[in-house]
Amino acid sequence: MADGPPREHAISLYGDELEPGALVGDWVIESRVHAGVTAWLYRASHLSTRAPAAVKVVRAEFNHVTNVLRRFQQEADTLRALRHPHIVEVLEHGDLRDGRPWLAMEWLEGESVDQWLTHRGPFSLAEALTVMEELGTALHFAHGRGILHRDLKAQNVMVLPLAEGFTVKLVDFGIARVEPPEGLAGLTSGGAVLGTPVSMAPEQIRGQALDARADLYAMGVLLYQLLTGSLPFEGTSVVEVEEQHLHAPPPHLDERVHAPPALDAVVQRCLAKAPGDRWPDVPAFLDALRAALAPTPDETWAVAVYVDLRFPMALDEPTDADLDARDATLDATLTELETRGWMLALESGNAVLAWKSLPPAAEARVPALVEARQVADALLRQACEAAGDRVEVRVYAHAALCELSTDAQGLPRLAGGELLGLESWASGGTAGEVLLSDALASR
Repeated sequence: MADGPPREHAISLYGDELEPGALVGDWVIESRVHAGVTAWLYRASHLSTRAPAAVKVVRAEFNHVTNVLRRFQQEADTLRALRHPHIVEVLEHGDLRDGRPWLAMEWLEGESVDQWLTHRGPFSLAEALTVMEELGTALHFAHGRGILHRDLKAQNVMVLPLAEGFTVKLVDFGIARVEPPEGLAGLTSGGAVLGTPVSMAPEQIRGQALDARADLYAMGVLLYQLLTGSLPFEGTSVVEVEEQHLHAPPPHLDERVHAPPALDAVVQRCLAKAPGDRWPDVPAFLDALRAALAPTPDETWAVAVYVDLRFPMALDEPTDADLDARDATLDATLTELETRGWMLALESGNAVLAWKSLPPAAEARVPALVEARQVADALLRQACEAAGDRVEVRVYAHAALCELSTDAQGLPRLAGGELLGLESWASGGTAGEVLLSDALASR
């Protein structure tokens, strides 16, 4: 009697769907992971090392379908050519005894983006940027080698947990378009429509020629989905979804979530109907996305006063009494500003710059500017009384847009803008007078 398992058991292991224990090359099937249209996906382990792998095997019914076999072979060839930290790695490939091709890839311990969205909801802005940057570098790497993915979607992006945060990997290059060698026909015949309707660019739906901007359209779909948890275009049928991709204006992010206008502009350009209106390449897209998400100081209107204390030019050497008079005047000025609720921006031994925010509406700023003029006049009178004839007092006032941030205590502070550019508005004044900028002089 021959050694080995009974024939019935062998058949049960190696039917169309492989059973646990089946041997595929040096890989032992452990369980089925996914039943695709043209192929099965299994978890397997290496016969000797026990290292895990994802093994993809063509379904028996497609074993003689030329296009399916060619695309399967193309995926293996494409992945071998794309060694990148954010693209799934191919380990080995071959054929079963019945001729069906198989492909062993690294096992990715994580979940797809669509699973993440189902379990956890939308990604944060920082998380979305991580996905886009890592995915973008992978796509740009592929584009540089003449390869378009053409099926970029949430199901084809795996999120892998790290000790801190996560990383992503792009999978499924089964319908990727590879530039053929000169003189040979490409794998896709003219007018063929391949891809998933939820993320297909208009030109892809029409079966027209594609370039990297088709993948960028899909990146825009994915970015919208990461941030909102929903697809930009949804419908009850494939035709309805395709019609929206072809003709409906893309929805704005703020219809679903609170998002910076600059971020919405990045997504809108990705989802432009005409390829020429989209980002030209992945680096341009990523640069714009980083800029849209970069933390920037808040911009607001504010008014500032600058009190400048100088000894008279005729004074050769200030006496202790002169120095005491200057210090007392400066202290009185600081006390008055603090009492009135003004924020200190700069202070030196002979000058102080203070500011106060203004209402955003122009009409509402008018009474606040009038009050600022009154404060400047009051500061001048008080400083002149404290200084006597020992110190010359000059007061300047200006209002402008400025950039605000917060200090270590969480208090607002001037971070940029005209008010910090003293040379443009706080010079050339006359002792004993208030010099108002044009923004204040007419109020």
